[in-house]
Amino acid sequence: MIKIEKGPAPQELIIKEAELVKKMIGLYDVDKANYESAKEKFEFTQDYKMDAVKTALIQCQNNKCCFSESKFTRDYPNVEHFRPKGKIDPYPKGKSEYPGYYWLAYNWDNLFLCKSAINSSDKRNYFPLMNGSPRNRNHSQNEIEIPFLIDVNKENPRDFIRFHNEEPFGIDERGKFNVTFFQLRHHELDEARRTRFKLLMLIKDAVDIGIKYGIDKNEFEEQINELRKSMNPEEEFSSMAIDFLQGWPHFQ
Repeated sequence: MIKIEKGPAPQELIIKEAELVKKMIGLYDVDKANYESAKEKFEFTQDYKMDAVKTALIQCQNNKCCFSESKFTRDYPNVEHFRPKGKIDPYPKGKSEYPGYYWLAYNWDNLFLCKSAINSSDKRNYFPLMNGSPRNRNHSQNEIEIPFLIDVNKENPRDFIRFHNEEPFGIDERGKFNVTFFQLRHHELDEARRTRFKLLMLIKDAVDIGIKYGIDKNEFEEQINELRKSMNPEEEFSSMAIDFLQGWPHFQ
């Protein structure tokens, strides 16, 4: 995970949000009991994943999954609702709660792109809160929720998750939970990170050995720049690269 700077919402989404959320609020206000008992359920259009939204998310997320930091190659990105729109499933099990965060279904801050496997197998309709945290049940409530899941738009995941070589680990309770919840140590992610890490390590070791034996540092300018680039947000698994390379003396 790495923090995402989303920027302004696409204008097309803002217009649709105002129209569609106003309609849902009106329906809820006149039939609150039935929506809370799931006798009535909101119907959502596909406007939250319009082309303008996908394009903007791909750009601000650097074509990376918001949770795993892997690139969208050979995988179609899913538009993920951080707070579930239709219902909330208690984690790890229990009876679904209705309605979900319907008023945030088209909200820019609540939308991300993630790997399809994570969206369907891990995140699903879960949104666990810290013990004792209140939950907002409808559009008129304004409680301060404290989610267990890291909001990569508002929080820096590196405050909670770090890397030892290619392996992610939580540095506190939330970090440990997110590593497990999103299966950040899944074998496919492990393999991809390991491949990337080995490449970075080979380049770094070659530079270290060369300079140790008297080769001028300027001879390794291309390799040093490649390692420096690996720490940039647009690079795959950049958080891992930061923990591996931050403070390396040859960057100076």
